[in-house]
Amino acid sequence: MTLKALERNWKALSLRAVCLALGSLRSPGPLPGWGRVSTRVLFLRQDRIGDAIVSSGVLRALKNVPGMAIDVLASPTNAPALRRDPSVDRVHVFDKRRPGSFTGLARRLREIGYDAVIDCMVTAPSMTGVLLMLASGAPHRIGIAGRGVDAALTLPVQPVRGAEHIIDLLSALLEPFGIDRSTVDLRPSLQLNAAERAAGAARWERVGGGDGRRLLVNLSAGRPDRSWRDEHFIAAVRHLLARFPELRVGVVGAPAELPRVRNVADASGAVPLETPTLDDVIALVATTDLVFTPDTSIAHMAFAFERPALVMYRSPEAAAQWGPYRSPGISLVSPGESLVELPLQQVLPELERLVGGTLADTGRAAGIRNEDEPPASSLP
Repeated sequence: MTLKALERNWKALSLRAVCLALGSLRSPGPLPGWGRVSTRVLFLRQDRIGDAIVSSGVLRALKNVPGMAIDVLASPTNAPALRRDPSVDRVHVFDKRRPGSFTGLARRLREIGYDAVIDCMVTAPSMTGVLLMLASGAPHRIGIAGRGVDAALTLPVQPVRGAEHIIDLLSALLEPFGIDRSTVDLRPSLQLNAAERAAGAARWERVGGGDGRRLLVNLSAGRPDRSWRDEHFIAAVRHLLARFPELRVGVVGAPAELPRVRNVADASGAVPLETPTLDDVIALVATTDLVFTPDTSIAHMAFAFERPALVMYRSPEAAAQWGPYRSPGISLVSPGESLVELPLQQVLPELERLVGGTLADTGRAAGIRNEDEPPASSLP
């Protein structure tokens, strides 16, 4: 047996032991009268920015339950996005790189006295999630069944049959609260105040090249298998500017990749845009007209603001699970195992559709289109 296999087995045994210990705690007693009495629920979202954004529709539906207070346990990465969410009453931050903070966090959570805690991992087990359920002290522990943590749950929920998109998978968590998932709008959303929107628009005014539509090009993806070649980005932007001279193109990336952003922008005729904070990125996405990006949190921001987007995915499964959700966009899938293998010639026609305004207002995978789908309506 390899060292990696031994490590997997040890993690599985440890997870099972913690789940059994959590399941052996005292009986949770009767469910609170959701909607009839005041209740406080802790929503575990200790992961990435995109995960926080795709959860916003579920949070909105929970907040509409009368008397329901929704707190979220976030990571340092996604806490800024969750603090923007009007459905969230309070945000706790847990940094798993600082395990010594766990005891203090548990004490604060138990002082609040949560009625229920929701484990938002829907496709795989999470030791961190199980430990945070334990830390919360909540008598009712809600999560998706069939992931190997059922023993830790007091209210295991069956997955939505046939669901592929992460938002549909998350919607199963509404069932214990008596919410019919078919009656609520679960599209993601992000909030931006007037000052932030004005600041984003002002930055676009400084992007030259014409008076036409604004295209935000994001280079960064966080993982090598989600990264497209810089020379392809350069060629794509040059092609678009030759085809649409009035187009205004801004290039962004992670703060650590600013030299790369500048190199691509300078070589392609676009304008580099610095984004030192998450708020800077959100404001630019909210005030652009179009987005071109690998699969990363900027794609979810585009979907939240209903900005037409071309998003590059490394696999059909990733596109199906994380692609546009009732919002305008194209999911472009690499023929190989990473975006490095996605050829420029496959991207250019779809970019022309995006910029030319012939993209129908519906999320779809390039090459697997349904032109008859009706456009998504706007959020109120």
